[in-house]
Amino acid sequence: MIKIHTMASFHYQYQRPQPVTAPKKEDSTDKPVTFQEILNQKIKEKNIKLR
Repeated sequence: MIKIHTMASFHYQYQRPQPVTAPKKEDSTDKPVTFQEILNQKIKEKNIKLR
């Protein structure tokens, strides 16, 4: 059986179904950097530049 959406030309109101992709799993070893850690790093960099 032929599916109609493969034969019909593309129309913006009748979009073709898109294949579902699994979300990429990131390395669990890399923990996200917290805002406080970033802030502390920026403050240290600023203090070094002022000297």
